[in-house]
Amino acid sequence: MSDTIYGALEEGSTVKFRKIILGYYAVLFCGFGLAALVVPEQLANLMDNHLVSNLAKMEFMATYCGLFVGLGCFLFYCLVSDVKSGLVAVFFTMGMMFIFRAIGLLAFNVDNVVQYIYLVGELATILLVGFLLIDKRVSLRSPSEQL
Repeated sequence: MSDTIYGALEEGSTVKFRKIILGYYAVLFCGFGLAALVVPEQLANLMDNHLVSNLAKMEFMATYCGLFVGLGCFLFYCLVSDVKSGLVAVFFTMGMMFIFRAIGLLAFNVDNVVQYIYLVGELATILLVGFLLIDKRVSLRSPSEQL
């Protein structure tokens, strides 16, 4: 009896932790996107990108703000409807950012502290979210596949 109660509490805390992590990334993506809207030049300068024309500013805002706020909104949607899909979206997004940032660092011999911070954060995300997705206590199959 106590094993059943302990297992239920443990599984409940895992689900809650997954929601906290997903909510964190939803806020993070929206915040980063809104920063691109409010202070595009300052954000671009962190990446050594100089927005020299209004067209460049508009494109930077559309790409960074649109992409990140859109993804953040999707993650908020997943927070209430499908936490696993939201975590998969975070895993693949941050995973691909990590892979291509690493390729870029090697290909262009970049030495930039901001890029290293991003790289470490992306790797930490891959490890954390990957662990949450392979947690053996919770089935990775969709509810329809479990029937």
